[in-house]
Amino acid sequence: MRELEQGQAQQRDELRAELTNAQTKMADLEEVLARATQVVTRNSADTGAEVEQLRGQVMALEGQLAEMRNELQRRQTQAEEESAAIQRQLQKIARSAGVEVVLEDSEIPAAADAHWAEAQRQYEAREYGRARAFYRAFVQRHRADSRAGMAQYRVGASYLDENRPATALGELQRVIQEHRGSDAEDDALLGIGRAFYALHACTDARTTLNALIRAHPRSPLLNDARAVLRQIQGAPRGYCTS
Repeated sequence: MRELEQGQAQQRDELRAELTNAQTKMADLEEVLARATQVVTRNSADTGAEVEQLRGQVMALEGQLAEMRNELQRRQTQAEEESAAIQRQLQKIARSAGVEVVLEDSEIPAAADAHWAEAQRQYEAREYGRARAFYRAFVQRHRADSRAGMAQYRVGASYLDENRPATALGELQRVIQEHRGSDAEDDALLGIGRAFYALHACTDARTTLNALIRAHPRSPLLNDARAVLRQIQGAPRGYCTS
């Protein structure tokens, strides 16, 4: 991945050098073209031959400038496409390696509603690394928002979606520790129960799910909690290690 990043940086440096060189040549040509045009537009009788000669030069220069502009645009488009392809490859490698995504400040919407909508969009698209980055930023920037607890829950839930229960467990427990009383508390308890069960810690899973049932008797997640309890009850022999 580091080699890809270095290659991308080298490509950007080479493109910048080519663009600078091309822009310098274009500026020189435009200056010559401007001088030639001044001569061409003069009506003095003693410049007839010179005018005809310069008129040809002007047309040639205009053609060269047009070609250079087209080539410059082509190279810029090609570089942008190559950069986007490398970025997609880097993100794919990062996801496979479990590397967390780092967002630029410019990528994060300033308004809470827009920020939340983008996090949700990434989550629903199963872009879990980017979703986590947006949710974490939401918790940091909008901690007083009623959705902060749910944002923290989504971080943990995304790890469950990726079948990473040990990592999910720590993130879900933060909902209980740092966002007590939030709307996401019952979601977090259910997630913790599922994570414990995936880790073969059936006693802890059972305790957590029963706590959900007692603490949130009106939660719409009670049926889900009871379903997991039934799974634990019917777990294969030797599955539960604690």
